[in-house]
Amino acid sequence: MNNTYCITVVIPTCNRKERLLSLLADLAVSTYPIAAVVIVDSGEDRLTGEDCAGFPSLKINYLHARKSVCAQRNIGIRKAETEWIFLCDDDVEVPANYLDQLMEHTAASPKTGAVSGLFLQKEGEVWQGSYPVQSSGLLIWKFVFGLGCWGEIQYRGRNALANRIRKYYLSKGNHIAKSGWPVLTDFSGHCVVTPIYTLGAALVRRDWLLLSPFDERLDQYGIGDNYGVCLGFPGEGVHILTTAFVYHHKTPVNRLQRPVQYLRRVLALDLFIGTVKALRHCSRSRLVWSLTGNLLGFLMAGDLVMVKPAFKSLLVIAFGRNPYYHYHAE
Repeated sequence: MNNTYCITVVIPTCNRKERLLSLLADLAVSTYPIAAVVIVDSGEDRLTGEDCAGFPSLKINYLHARKSVCAQRNIGIRKAETEWIFLCDDDVEVPANYLDQLMEHTAASPKTGAVSGLFLQKEGEVWQGSYPVQSSGLLIWKFVFGLGCWGEIQYRGRNALANRIRKYYLSKGNHIAKSGWPVLTDFSGHCVVTPIYTLGAALVRRDWLLLSPFDERLDQYGIGDNYGVCLGFPGEGVHILTTAFVYHHKTPVNRLQRPVQYLRRVLALDLFIGTVKALRHCSRSRLVWSLTGNLLGFLMAGDLVMVKPAFKSLLVIAFGRNPYYHYHAE
């Protein structure tokens, strides 16, 4: 392969200096050459000139911006001058050969515009990239309420209804439910294509990102931002390489708690159902029905901390009170 300097890394960050330095150490030993690293920092605990000088193999462009992950990413993308952008969260661990693997795929599949490895997160003591559906009850529940799936359908029992649903999902492949939630059930083979995926460690053509920028109406944490970006891409969705991995450390610093994340994600999905062409087959009524299923699920599981945000999101969406529709740029 011709290792030309065609990748710019874009990293939004806010008060995660330790993790950011760890990420830069990963990028400094990348086996694929990097043209530049654009860091857009909205925090107070910033890198020093000495910090940046500690990575002589990286050309670092260090910028400051307001607290908005979406705005920070857009700034970095506009600053880049290369064909490819490596969108990278500040708390991921990137193996040295990761970019090599992604670029090898783009060479073998020239129509690719967005590609990622599996985005692994630690659940207990295990790194997971998907969350399989293993029981008939959960499978039926998700189908009835139009809820999302982010893992293979591993149910192999004798429940006739569950088996029919399983066959239906297999025939549909990775898709977006009419409620708007992603149903990603196919992670088989070396490469799978999904309509959306996390862009926390994804290689994307810069012109695609300019055509479908991150939506700055979202909260400063950018919860749900990948929906609007991925579904606005001009070509086939995101290619996922199941043999390439990054490790998401989910740094607690500057991270919202689970209940708030849930509410913000629902607000983002409702916004995109009303504004993104690729979600024209979805409806707010279907979303409300799915939120009812989530609320009942939290109640049945005794997950009381999630009941309040689930109920609030249901009311907000049902009565058209989504604050993102009334956003005014700063």
